[in-house]
Amino acid sequence: MERVFVTGRGLVTPLGTGVAANEAALRAGKSGITVVPELQERNLTSIVGGSPDQNPETALIDRKSLRFCPPVGVMSVVAAEEAFAEAGIALGDIPSLNMALVGGQASSNAREIHHFAQLYLDRQTVRAISPFAVPRIMPSCAISILSLIFGIKGESFDVSAACSSSALSVIQAVRLLRSGEYDMVLVGGAEQLDWTTALGFCACRALATKYNDCPEKASRPFSASRDGFVLAGGAAYMVLESERSVKARGARPICEISGIAGNSSASDMVVPDADASSAVMAKAVADAGLKFSDIGYVNTHGTATPVGDKVEIEAIRRLSAGDRTPAINSTKSQTGHMVGATGAAEIIFSTIMLEKQFISASINCEDLDPEFADVDIVREYRENAAFDHAISNSFAFGGSNASVVISRCKE
Repeated sequence: MERVFVTGRGLVTPLGTGVAANEAALRAGKSGITVVPELQERNLTSIVGGSPDQNPETALIDRKSLRFCPPVGVMSVVAAEEAFAEAGIALGDIPSLNMALVGGQASSNAREIHHFAQLYLDRQTVRAISPFAVPRIMPSCAISILSLIFGIKGESFDVSAACSSSALSVIQAVRLLRSGEYDMVLVGGAEQLDWTTALGFCACRALATKYNDCPEKASRPFSASRDGFVLAGGAAYMVLESERSVKARGARPICEISGIAGNSSASDMVVPDADASSAVMAKAVADAGLKFSDIGYVNTHGTATPVGDKVEIEAIRRLSAGDRTPAINSTKSQTGHMVGATGAAEIIFSTIMLEKQFISASINCEDLDPEFADVDIVREYRENAAFDHAISNSFAFGGSNASVVISRCKE
């Protein structure tokens, strides 16, 4: 079975565009949460969000391509372009490579659907609707754009499983590479931030509302005063590569994706389950050939919901079996929840910290929930963290869970 390595990464998040900008923000404990004008204009209960640059500059998308390409596609192209550059892959060589493409997106582009539906209702004619409407609203829009722009000819598909979408896309990519069917996979996910998506989350009272006047404080995983998650957008893509391909190209492996696992809670549509959460982490650790005590850091799903944080910490406690827990944080404290993009983004965050041996602070946790006093929640930036293995968790509405183990590449 082929080992799988990360050789390239690209990010567009509320912390900035590019891996370097995101690393600097992680180290500095910067918040990417702001007041979002379109949420405020529509008088939603939560008006804060993690807003990336949803139209970052790229020379790869011309006017013709832009007809098919909403912001989720533009962000994906920019993230993928950076990933290929870090992997040392010339864009002109991509069509000849044995490469697949797997993405994750939680939903269709609801704002586009609303826009086209409103045009029809206002004008009462289908002539008001763009002939490019369908490509712009389909969940696989970003994947299709990536295939067209970069000339990727292997199989391409989108995984849609709510907040676990892009983490599960990484799991599927690893399986394709372990089987030997492909040498490389471009994998990740993307999600747009807009009012149409926020509307439903406001209705189910999942979003933070107490810090509308202080947005940088709104995302508060593990805090006693947490009151829900902060919605965000972004894109995150990686080049994953088989060991055989890495050696043949003389590529520099950044980290190894050493363990993967997914499961379903099968218990509740929106409430997570500690049994399933601990089981999926245990399975991923076993898949990596490790013990849970080998894990030095957990990038939690950590959304800051009152119930979700408790369930995830309980799952980690069970696996620690009375020993000290690994270092724990939630990078959502800085970015908010990028939904379909969040799993891939947090895996990339974990590779950055593993490679550079630091752990970012889980910000806004000055009032740690007393229920978590016994676990090692990182509330101040740690340099020289000295760990070799990390887990990134994604636990979704619908009970779809994913855990990915990332291991350090040593010289």
